[in-house]
Amino acid sequence: MIVLVACSSVDEEKVVNAIENPKKYVPIKYAEGFVIEEKLDYKVITLNGAWRGDDNTYQYVLYKEEKPEGYPNAAFIKIPIQTIACMSLTHVAFIEALNQINSIVALSGCDYVSSKAVKKRIRKGKIREAGQYQSFNYELLLEESPDIFMVFGINESSSSRINKLNELGLTAVLNGEHMEPHPLGKTEWIKFMGAFYDLDKEAEKFFNQIEREYLSLIDLTKNIKNKPSVFVGLPFKGAWYVPGGATFVSKFFIDAGANYLWGEDNEKGSTIKNKEVVLDEAYYTEFWLNQSGIKSMSEITDVDKKFSHFKAFKKGNVFNNNKRLNVNGGNDYWESGVINPHIILKDLIEIFHPELIEHELYYYQKLN
Repeated sequence: MIVLVACSSVDEEKVVNAIENPKKYVPIKYAEGFVIEEKLDYKVITLNGAWRGDDNTYQYVLYKEEKPEGYPNAAFIKIPIQTIACMSLTHVAFIEALNQINSIVALSGCDYVSSKAVKKRIRKGKIREAGQYQSFNYELLLEESPDIFMVFGINESSSSRINKLNELGLTAVLNGEHMEPHPLGKTEWIKFMGAFYDLDKEAEKFFNQIEREYLSLIDLTKNIKNKPSVFVGLPFKGAWYVPGGATFVSKFFIDAGANYLWGEDNEKGSTIKNKEVVLDEAYYTEFWLNQSGIKSMSEITDVDKKFSHFKAFKKGNVFNNNKRLNVNGGNDYWESGVINPHIILKDLIEIFHPELIEHELYYYQKLN
């Protein structure tokens, strides 16, 4: 009361309004890239850091009836949306988890889809190819005229592509799920997706179930003393791209009871290492995972015979996350994996600590 008396009439009005109408946010536990503020009859989504090095803020105002005033730099979207075009297969996984695949009218990378239900709609012509990042099929997108075109950003060039979509009258919505450093943070973007369908409760229920299963698996490994070492990847044109210690890859290994070779740094993206440096650093490491498109041990030595000297190679502890490939090389790990971090974690626990779990590998396979 003392504060109110000391304020001017304008300030007093603001304080009273703040007390009577406190800001209400959708609970976000792990995701760092967005917040959802709930108003009386609309929602405001604020997104930050849509790609590495991006310091811009993006806002989407989602309303049901009357378009609210204010928010001069926001995109206004009436919900629930009825149609959507997607740039990423992870977007498809979120939509399928919400039982809304009938809303998808266009998609980048139709040949690489793993979802049986989505592939069926593609065969029937219900979902059409939207083109790739460098060459969207703008004519098709304008013809379909989806309520939103969900995209992701890579670098500064993304801004010009998004602006072009908006200039054509298409509503481009950025999704930054790929930037999240925690597996559950990636999955939590289902709340972002659910907001556009006005399925906030359904999204929260789905996420809470996945979170419970994931945390129950962490309980299996939290007291593990023998933590095997692990490294990842293969070189590309002499450069070895290594996920940093503050990435979801590193977090998966920690939660599975392993020591990631490069887990001590605070890098949120990938760093580049010279092949010879990795040969030295990973020589005695016990496990080797995530070799991109490799399907056998012989393919590894085809890249470089020196790789057969790794301890992990000699012991046969080489696993790749490409068990679920389609005929065109689409990898379901990068599609449904975003909503199934608990299954990925089960795979990793089975690999590192098979005595703790009875589980058949789902995304991973042992290379022979």
